[in-house]
Amino acid sequence: MLKIQYYYIVLVTFMFFYNDVVNGDISSASSLALSKLASGAAFYTGPYLDGNGVTNITTQIGTHAYLPCKVKQLGNKSVSWVRVRDDHILTVDRITFIADERFQSFYVESSGIWTLQIKYVQARDAGIYECQVSTEPKVSARVHLHVVVPRTELIGDPDRYVKAGSNVVLRCVVRGALEPPSYIIWYHGAQQIFTENRRGWRIQVERSPADTDGDSHSTIGSLSIEAARKKDSGNYSCSPSNSAPITVALHVINGESSASAVTSSAQKQNTYESLVGFILSVILLCRA
Repeated sequence: MLKIQYYYIVLVTFMFFYNDVVNGDISSASSLALSKLASGAAFYTGPYLDGNGVTNITTQIGTHAYLPCKVKQLGNKSVSWVRVRDDHILTVDRITFIADERFQSFYVESSGIWTLQIKYVQARDAGIYECQVSTEPKVSARVHLHVVVPRTELIGDPDRYVKAGSNVVLRCVVRGALEPPSYIIWYHGAQQIFTENRRGWRIQVERSPADTDGDSHSTIGSLSIEAARKKDSGNYSCSPSNSAPITVALHVINGESSASAVTSSAQKQNTYESLVGFILSVILLCRA
């Protein structure tokens, strides 16, 4: 019992004099340790990643994607980005190891974040990417990239038949976009339509209310043709800035052409019926 008390007195005396010499260092270290313990944080002696689980990033086709990876206490270790589906190493630190120039890695020292940038995202870029730190064992985190692909649809039939002189409205709708298209261009064949050069023609772009599928990001583009003429027939393409174009065929029929087409069709029908009747008569006579 006396021996234990003796060691205790020696320890207290040592700490008292040591504290006088490096009072500031012990206080700051003790405060840091206590704060870490209070917050439940773990102590790391090497590189570690800030955050757990898989990070989900959603972007739209044609835009730029930014995949983050926050590394602390990196030291002299390297950070690599790997595409999981084929284990292709994309970057190591700031060096790119893929022929596709859309991929690039950059580092912001103040935040400790290594970011993989993918320019002009394509649908095939969707998938899981892994940020790896060159420790032993490996330290890594994953980012799941989701790519939204808007779609363009026609409102109405892909073939439109109208009478000459009619007012015609062609409509298309862009669905599923994260952001509305910045423009919608209409083409007649391969020629872009400029309404300033066409009397009474109008192009409009408007947001639509949420549809039955809950899609609140639809955008409607419309082309209004006043007093359509025969020469206005042809293919019209709706071409949004953020989705694939779609085409509608317009057929403008004047009154005379319509009447002659009906007459010609009736004459052909009568001729066909007469020929069938003649053949049946011949067959019956042969049997008799």
